[in-house]
Amino acid sequence: MRVTFQEESFNEKCFNKIFQGLSFKWIGLELPMIKEIAEVERIENYKLPLLMFLLEDDTLLHMEIISDKIKPDLQSMLTYDMSIVLRYRMQVKTVILNFGSKQNSNFQRSFGSVYYNTQIVDLSGLDGERVHKEISQKISSGFPINEADKLSLVFLPFMKNSLPFNEVLLKVMSIIGKIKDEEERIAYLTVISEIVSRLIGKQGVEVLKEYLMDTEVGLSIKDAGVKEGMRESIIIILLEKFNVLPDDIYYAIAKQNNEDTLMKWLQMVTSICSIDELKKMVFNIE
Repeated sequence: MRVTFQEESFNEKCFNKIFQGLSFKWIGLELPMIKEIAEVERIENYKLPLLMFLLEDDTLLHMEIISDKIKPDLQSMLTYDMSIVLRYRMQVKTVILNFGSKQNSNFQRSFGSVYYNTQIVDLSGLDGERVHKEISQKISSGFPINEADKLSLVFLPFMKNSLPFNEVLLKVMSIIGKIKDEEERIAYLTVISEIVSRLIGKQGVEVLKEYLMDTEVGLSIKDAGVKEGMRESIIIILLEKFNVLPDDIYYAIAKQNNEDTLMKWLQMVTSICSIDELKKMVFNIE
């Protein structure tokens, strides 16, 4: 029987496709490779961490971005880091990537008796226009991009550039649109969309929506997100009713990819009163 198991979400799959197995050695961080993205529970009134990675040594890397216009929310960062340390007894290393003016190598603040120290990695010398040109040429020519290129592509919108942020973001979207592998294209667009929305909010989201609205990749992301939401809704309703679900039923719902079937189940599930009725619905038993 299964109660709390949750299948990897659509967003998690995209983040893991891009980041799994990578390291940040290209920016001078001598850390183990990334094992997977780590999603944390929201704490009311505090901003979610931008990025949280589980590393190969089972420690966590908390990563934020700052620039001349984007300032770190140290209170939120400390709150999440301390909650992980106290609740899960896991070590958290906090790193801030700086794409603005040159910053000190550490960011230190005292909160009462708590002393909070984060490492700043200064990337203010990175020329976003040069990086854009190099990666664009590689992708257009069909050459594979290396580890540094993959990470640069994710963070390219935040590098130094002579153009306004919205225009830089659209240029990055255009590069990603040239990636031949569909799953990889969707993963990059999803990852950048999520980072932008967490970092700068509505401004970046509107730019992304405008770009994705009528594109094949945008429709694929929307389709995948809709189906995931329907599957999660069905499972949540059923767990409210029955507390636990048999594994065969759980997996049948989690793996269902037909939108019409999911919509039918969503309409029927509220009137289901027993596991036997549920089996008839899921396995199409007359």
